[in-house]
Amino acid sequence: MSIRTTIRARYSVPSMLVLGLLSVGPARAADAAEDPDPDAIVVTGATETIGLSLSSRETPQSVTVLDSVRMEEQGLTDISEVLEQIVGIQSNRSSALGTDGTNYTARGFAVKNYLVDGVARPTNIYGFTEDTADMIAYDRIEVIRGSAGMMTGTGQPSAAINMIRKRPGSELRASAAATAGSWDMYRLEGDVGGPLTTDGHIRARVSGAWQDNDTFIDREHVKRQALYGVVEADLTPDTLLTAGVEYQNFRNKGASRGGVPLFFTDGTKTDFARSTNGGTDWSDFHRKSVNVFASLAHDFDRNWHLQFDAEHKSGSYDETIGYFFGSAIDKNTGLGGSLYSTRWASDLTLDAVYANLRGSFEALGQEQHVAFTLSHARFDDDQTLYPGWWDGPEYMNGTVNAFSFFENGDYPKPDLNATGGLSGNRIKTSAIAGVARLKPIAPLSVIAGGRLTWWRQDSYSQDAGSSRVWTPGIREKAVFTPYAGLVLDITKTLSAYVSYASVFEPQTQRTIDGDMIAPLEGNTYEAGLKADFLDGKLSASAAVFSMKQDNYALADGPGIFAPDGSAAYHAVSGMKSKGFELEVNGEILPGWRVAGGFANARAEDRDGVRQLPQIAKNSFKMFTSYRLPGNLDGLMLGGNVRWQSKTTADGTGPNGETYTQGSLAIVDLMVNYRVSQRFSVAAHLDNVFDKTYYSGLYIGSARYGSPRAFTLTLRGKL
Repeated sequence: MSIRTTIRARYSVPSMLVLGLLSVGPARAADAAEDPDPDAIVVTGATETIGLSLSSRETPQSVTVLDSVRMEEQGLTDISEVLEQIVGIQSNRSSALGTDGTNYTARGFAVKNYLVDGVARPTNIYGFTEDTADMIAYDRIEVIRGSAGMMTGTGQPSAAINMIRKRPGSELRASAAATAGSWDMYRLEGDVGGPLTTDGHIRARVSGAWQDNDTFIDREHVKRQALYGVVEADLTPDTLLTAGVEYQNFRNKGASRGGVPLFFTDGTKTDFARSTNGGTDWSDFHRKSVNVFASLAHDFDRNWHLQFDAEHKSGSYDETIGYFFGSAIDKNTGLGGSLYSTRWASDLTLDAVYANLRGSFEALGQEQHVAFTLSHARFDDDQTLYPGWWDGPEYMNGTVNAFSFFENGDYPKPDLNATGGLSGNRIKTSAIAGVARLKPIAPLSVIAGGRLTWWRQDSYSQDAGSSRVWTPGIREKAVFTPYAGLVLDITKTLSAYVSYASVFEPQTQRTIDGDMIAPLEGNTYEAGLKADFLDGKLSASAAVFSMKQDNYALADGPGIFAPDGSAAYHAVSGMKSKGFELEVNGEILPGWRVAGGFANARAEDRDGVRQLPQIAKNSFKMFTSYRLPGNLDGLMLGGNVRWQSKTTADGTGPNGETYTQGSLAIVDLMVNYRVSQRFSVAAHLDNVFDKTYYSGLYIGSARYGSPRAFTLTLRGKL
């Protein structure tokens, strides 16, 4: 089948969904599967595991996909909102969006692995993550939990977030939406795509969004702009050329890098208003990027596919930081914390090229599949240096009254002009990967593969008026990350699997003596069941896992620094996590859809002491929507619940007190009314019961979660 007709077939079968997990490159022809029908049930479909075309049941790891239909239904407009909905992923948001205080964990460890169309971002250079991305450019988010060494080559054995961009369709489609909501939230978005020529051989799509809003936090103001465009051209019936550009611009002014103190100096708990802002009125967090990508794909026949991909991203972050931080303050004077000031800014560059060959052949009376990948990437960050709290009391003032400062954020801005110095990092990484899915007998699949990764990271410093001085850093040669799995089809609708995967991650943290922490190494063992019900309309999975990490970097503690002024760390081996996950997705009755599940994970050190207690051991997430039948089929009702068990911030009080937040449940409701075939109106009410809670705990400080919020969206479609 030609690439062009494959694209048209995907659009004509809305129940198909293609997972790009572990595959390479943004322009896979089979990925043009955005579902144009908001009522279509998307449950299972082809999965490209290292380029292998596998169904979800054939993939021996836990996989979750959240597509654009569900994003639209729930009003999810940025990646942080999407990740809040993924089973097994928990957020620990201890500061404002756009800072380094928004963190996610899965299976007890940090989630740092972000990919866009299969192209990985480096996990150990600040600013390369996609944690402020607007969703207007994306068709779906794919999450694989556990080790993803075959997918990224580096990272923690927690989860990988693969963000799949939109593609043009074979038919003209257009939509526009306007949203208004709580705290002066306004958003406009548009999306149009389809053929540019009468024969359909050239297709294009353009999407854009603009958003402006305050938040429930005083003085905090967010602006977003995103623009995306992509063109596809059938050079021959079997050759597809794709090129596109993506622009993202995010700004959060008046925001704080911290939260509010949890304790008073007498050991009692504080009770600040949820709107309390610990940021100065001049603080400013700004990120922007331009990403250009291209792909050339060719089908030799129905069995073999070759693809070349290239991507260039130039971005930057510029963060002017002024915030109050203290774990305990005096009830009467408001003293006990400090006002920290600095500025962080860097220009970021990413260049990546990939080549992927995949195919199948007949052997042992079965179809066998193989895939091979070559990749190379370079990442650069060039930091302009500014003064900060390491330079003295002008930038770390311990005499600020927290009560009066919280009222208006009024604090004189210190001199934050550039010092004239520069510093930066350069990473070069290459990889060779291969994988095979072999079927010795019809019900059994054996999947085995590995990835060899080369990693070179150097850093430089440059004083004002001097030349650049490079310092050799991490050198890793031919690091092997194996992958193996078995999948047994017990029945036509039920499969069992076991898998093993490993990963490693170069680290930049330093010890108190200045030595760099050795690369983190991790392994995951997983077993589970996957099933399809109701003719494939409903899927369910159950998984148990065990994970281990060596050379895990733990901070020595507040006020303990390495010789370069950074926080000092030490390496711990034998870090481990184990647990289980249950998930369901699909249609249980005509018009009634569900998506969600339960996750359990506990991380411990080698002595059995629990780690990251600020992350709940148990969590449950479930979204459901129901479209009424008959004459009321224009009305859809829905709801969402997110529950987690208790969390603690151990020993963070002035006398070693532990802060405990009990279990909590957040309930959201939605109503969508289809006025006509082209127009609809949707209302969302989040945190219906106005639950007061902290969205993240960190060393005696915390940020409140969002109170009850309302949005109304008008949407039109062509």
